[in-house]
Amino acid sequence: MQLEKIDIVKKETYFKKILSFKKYSNYFGQAFEPDDWYLETEHTFILAKPVDDFFRLFLSSDDREEVVALLKVMEGINVINLPSKREIVEWYQLMADAGYENIGIYERYFYTKFRPGGTLDQIKFAQSEQVEEIYDLLYGYEGFSPYTDYLPSKDELSQLIKEQFVIVNELSEQVVGTYLFQIDGKKCYLRAWIDKSPVDGFKLIFNMHTIMREKGITYAYLWVNSENKRVKSIHQFLGAKPDGLKDYTFIKR
Repeated sequence: MQLEKIDIVKKETYFKKILSFKKYSNYFGQAFEPDDWYLETEHTFILAKPVDDFFRLFLSSDDREEVVALLKVMEGINVINLPSKREIVEWYQLMADAGYENIGIYERYFYTKFRPGGTLDQIKFAQSEQVEEIYDLLYGYEGFSPYTDYLPSKDELSQLIKEQFVIVNELSEQVVGTYLFQIDGKKCYLRAWIDKSPVDGFKLIFNMHTIMREKGITYAYLWVNSENKRVKSIHQFLGAKPDGLKDYTFIKR
């Protein structure tokens, strides 16, 4: 079967269909957008979201054999994320049967208290003319992967900068570090942190604590690669705790 382009007029129909299958599902409320694709059968619905040169898939099915067969024949690079607080032994086998391999496990951490010190006027917020520089910094860092990390497109990065959700660390007028985040009410999502400064590589994380404290944030969360012990230890030292949720990334190339 071939993927079909989403007809945005029918998004409510798609939404009801994908929610109707609950036995095997990694769908958790993603919006249906004009650039999306889908595959639909009597027992399965697969939402395919284009990201650069691959699709991120959100599926729902009540037929294991059918969903395995469909995933096997889908062309190109396809990525599936499975967030869970439980062991996913059955999913591991399903993914293996469909030709997918696990390439990463991320753990969710949260903050409810923030470090004292610093003021907002000491923080350097990114400017619109720095989009290219920040984009290159993010995508040029070998520690990030477009498959396991939700890195922004240039358009999304531009919007984040306009909303003052990007801060930077500069050295000799060059961006050497950046922290991307999003605030929704009293919650803050810490999206991505990278800092190559040889002088003050922890400056941005302390700046983030200042921002969250000054803006009255009561809960902040972030995802950390399970194998990145250094970053986990930094956040743990600053008061972050794991909430037990893990995100498993599978890929078929």
